[in-house]
Amino acid sequence: MRRRAKLSIAAGAAALAVAVGVMGVYEAHRGTATQAIDAPLARVPGPGGTYTPVSAFEPRVPQGARVDHFTLTAEYRTLTFGGETLRAMTFNGTAPGPLLMAHQGDVVEVTVHNRLSVPLTVHWHGIPVPAAEDGVPGVTQNPIPPGGSYTYEFVATEPGTYWYHSHDDSFEEVGLGLYGAIVVLPKHPLYPAQRDYTLVLHEWPNASTAKAMMENLDSGARDAGSAGGMMSQGMMSGTGSTGGMGMMGSAAGNKASTSMLHVLPGPLLRTGTFAPTADDVAALDEMAGMYGAFTVNQNADGNTVLPAKPGDLVRLRIVNSGNMTHLLTLVGAPFRVVALDGHDIANPGWLKGVLLPIGAAERYDVEFRVPPSGAAYLVSADPDATARQELRAAIGGPGAWASFQGISAAAIEHEPWFDFTDYGRGRVPGENVFRLHQAYQVRYNMKLTVGMSQTGMVYAINGRVFPNIPPIIVHKGDAVLVHIVNDSPYIHPMHLHGHDFQVLTRDGRPVQGSPIFLDTLNVFPGESYDIAFRADNPGLWMFHCHDLEHAASGMDVMVQYAGVTDPYPMNEMSE
Repeated sequence: MRRRAKLSIAAGAAALAVAVGVMGVYEAHRGTATQAIDAPLARVPGPGGTYTPVSAFEPRVPQGARVDHFTLTAEYRTLTFGGETLRAMTFNGTAPGPLLMAHQGDVVEVTVHNRLSVPLTVHWHGIPVPAAEDGVPGVTQNPIPPGGSYTYEFVATEPGTYWYHSHDDSFEEVGLGLYGAIVVLPKHPLYPAQRDYTLVLHEWPNASTAKAMMENLDSGARDAGSAGGMMSQGMMSGTGSTGGMGMMGSAAGNKASTSMLHVLPGPLLRTGTFAPTADDVAALDEMAGMYGAFTVNQNADGNTVLPAKPGDLVRLRIVNSGNMTHLLTLVGAPFRVVALDGHDIANPGWLKGVLLPIGAAERYDVEFRVPPSGAAYLVSADPDATARQELRAAIGGPGAWASFQGISAAAIEHEPWFDFTDYGRGRVPGENVFRLHQAYQVRYNMKLTVGMSQTGMVYAINGRVFPNIPPIIVHKGDAVLVHIVNDSPYIHPMHLHGHDFQVLTRDGRPVQGSPIFLDTLNVFPGESYDIAFRADNPGLWMFHCHDLEHAASGMDVMVQYAGVTDPYPMNEMSE
């Protein structure tokens, strides 16, 4: 029987304010229908003029299905990284929280207990859960209050590597430790391995910045991009102070007052080919000095060892739970990328001397065989020296690091970057694919820009800042094509809730290799993409940048199924 806490709703909750004075280009249509101008949600009837609350879209649990029960307790802990201690938010006392393992077809039931002094929710990143289980406060549920509990339930239909994290004040709460990995094992693995390890990458603020982030949460300020402004200004200047923009403002109030007064120029848009540019490196380096420590799982010492023997076939599931893009590679053995965002790649080729640009919220599954020398090494080629020393792992015997010959930044920084648009061949059996020139019921142009408002930086979609961005209206069964252009100098990892999408083109060039399905697309400066998805999961779904500072400062839009309504107080909505 389904168990769910009844959460109280504060009386008199104000609706989200609508930003004004923002100019931009917006296009979304279903045939010749005109897009509603309401934002962030519209009142558009469903079939037969009906309306259904998002809370009605709950899981259909097969009779007799195996149920995997998990418990996550959110609680404060003091953690130490690089000799510096900070007060963190954890699941079950660790950051990342426990690795949740399920099997394809299992029912996953997770009870979350909130022992924090602030509310939270849990989002199941990349898993196509029913809309009521998506974990977005103010959209699919009320936040779990301090002292409260809540049970999530869904069927693990899609195998792969995923992760979970708080979606309430997510810049602060994920940044301070409320995240973990979840793996759904397939019934029939396409690429079975003898050793299977999950590595979660994260960036940690220094102690003074972490304290300021806690104070921001405790004050009741909601995800205003204020701590983000503090991160990008205070941390980069080395102050780590609380003097960031709008530090104590509410999210709705901050966003409602942030009209874009000046747009920062982006690089020239790319055409036809892929190669890392100076703009890419600058975008990586832009965040390089923002953090005090980098961890692989909970280790910032750079001495992680994963046991394996020569000849073992190893699968590394690499999860990026932070905001930065990291450049990683494997030295000592050839490797291949067997899955992206939980989706197998057909006939992946073997790689050597290639950097993997793993963006925020993305997952790369890498396979290799441990060499006769006894160890292979996952190493970082990030611009930041601290990240290079800490974001690494040895796969081999206990003395693997003692025999490591080392590798200089100069030796790997000029290696080519992995190009997923020309990788693998053929299709995974049973895979349904889109074509660029097929019929689409909905087409949406998404232009990503960055600018300045009266209170600081804002991150916009089509010249508008959330919540003043009209939703993308779809009907169940629609084929949806989204054209994304990054006209800004920053990296934007764009994440769609509740759906996978196929990448059709990059910079105008069709994908050449195996079809690529993702839930998070790391869009570099000047890049453009065409992506497609099937509207097959009715609900209300966020489509947002997963650099959580950018999301908190406006780069969000809703995908709204016609006739689906939000029964929750929208002032609780938080990225």
